[in-house]
Amino acid sequence: GSSFRGPSFPGFRILSGPNQSTSMQYTNGNISQQISFSYILLVQKEGAYEIASASIQSGGKKISSETIKVNVGKGGSAASRNNSQQKKVSAKGNSSNVFMQAKVNKRKVYQGEQITLVYTIYFKANIVANEVSKLPALNGFWTQDVEMPQQAKVYNATVDGIRYQAADLKKTVIFPQRSGKLEVDPMEFKCVIRTQVSGGNQRGFFGNFFGNYKDQEMVVKSKAISIEVLPLPTAGKPKNFTGAVGTFSFITKIDKEKLKANEAVTLISKISGNGNLKLIDPPVLDLPPDVESYDPKIIDKISTKSTGVSGSKSFEYLLVPRHAGEYDIPSVSFSYFDTKKKRYITHQSPAYKLFVEKGDEQATAAVSTIAKEDLKYIGSDILFIKTLPFELSQIGSSFFLSTFFWCLYLLPFFLFVLFAMLVRKYRSDSQNSVLMKHKRATKLARKRLKSASLYMKEDNRTQFFEETLKSLWGYVGDKLNVSVAELSKDSVRTSFQKKGLTNEQVSEFIDLLDKCEFARFAPSNEEGEMDEVYNNSVVVIEKMESLLKS
Repeated sequence: GSSFRGPSFPGFRILSGPNQSTSMQYTNGNISQQISFSYILLVQKEGAYEIASASIQSGGKKISSETIKVNVGKGGSAASRNNSQQKKVSAKGNSSNVFMQAKVNKRKVYQGEQITLVYTIYFKANIVANEVSKLPALNGFWTQDVEMPQQAKVYNATVDGIRYQAADLKKTVIFPQRSGKLEVDPMEFKCVIRTQVSGGNQRGFFGNFFGNYKDQEMVVKSKAISIEVLPLPTAGKPKNFTGAVGTFSFITKIDKEKLKANEAVTLISKISGNGNLKLIDPPVLDLPPDVESYDPKIIDKISTKSTGVSGSKSFEYLLVPRHAGEYDIPSVSFSYFDTKKKRYITHQSPAYKLFVEKGDEQATAAVSTIAKEDLKYIGSDILFIKTLPFELSQIGSSFFLSTFFWCLYLLPFFLFVLFAMLVRKYRSDSQNSVLMKHKRATKLARKRLKSASLYMKEDNRTQFFEETLKSLWGYVGDKLNVSVAELSKDSVRTSFQKKGLTNEQVSEFIDLLDKCEFARFAPSNEEGEMDEVYNNSVVVIEKMESLLKS
């Protein structure tokens, strides 16, 4: 068939269609094909309606379907629910079987107030593949994501009286950073919907092969959400307010009030509650001049859940009084905007008093050589008495043009000449590959033996003896400037004898090779065997190094 012409639908509104699906059947060697065109219609008024026939060309003839008469009665609530549900569907060709919603717990907030945002997918269709194709940008918001499981949890939900399966794809807590109208961006979700087509009751290999279902890729998109952000009021705004918004408590404590000079004391300020804890700055301390302070250590114990961001944030200040006496540590204040009470609140900590005794003078001298109160007198008043020993010089003696002066003057020239000679020798040696290989032989052998010792600690006999053999053969090859593949025990014996080694010295090395090869292919349970071989290898290489220096 070809040239399909769909029917007219007077009085109906076409929600979807024509949707085409194809199925094939294989029966007794014959293949048959079926093509279906489907529509989803909506009628808003009661009455009698007629759907005209559809037509198609086949074999040179026009084939028409029968007309269909439809009687529409009253059903306002059901039609209204269907119409409302269809409005929630994205205009990108998605059906009412799958749609996405973005939900916030509030649409009118103050600047810095937390909002819980959830993106949820609702579906009645069979989803065989899915992915989040576009994440929201959330410009103008500071975000804190809620930890989600790798596999989204599916649950039942009802929307406008219709039951769906639903899954939360993303949960995040957002904090608006400026006032005015802000928009929560939509998120896109791509999925593949599998539907049954005609002939879907087929079973067996051929039914599955020719496909009794149709996969359709869809992209659903949530709607943008407008958020009205109110500016924080200026009336009653404290001077120490730094942007904390939420509901908080504030406490401080000090670990000791009696101490010695140059000892440290810890002052802890802790802020707990719900809100933009991550964005809260450390409270400012107003300390006496003789009490030094360092940047506070910040300890976060903050959790992000669907209900919002909550927890605590602690600031540990290290204070060091430098001199004995009594010092007043003024109270610390913390101000925030309470979103429930809609006003600023300031918490004030108690003041503390430090009783500082005289400390160790040596420790004082090591930490602070000049007291702060004396800095203004430097250069204009009596300086500190010098207590350290000093040297006297004979009148008339001069360092300039003395013997020691000329020695120091000529020393750089001698060092330069020596350096130039060493560089020249190094370059000459580097160009001599045989010599460099000879020099590096012992270093490489010890490196391989170090690897063998690791296998010995792991009790890995095979790798230990294999690495030891590599070390011994590699050492000989580097010393004799011969590749390991060309070496044999006879050639090693001949080369060593030419170098002036005795038969006893050569036999000691050859015996060690034999022992390693035997242990490698015929393992034994003799205790301490690997230790003995390792120690003998180190001794033999050191002995060979001393004999082959020439």
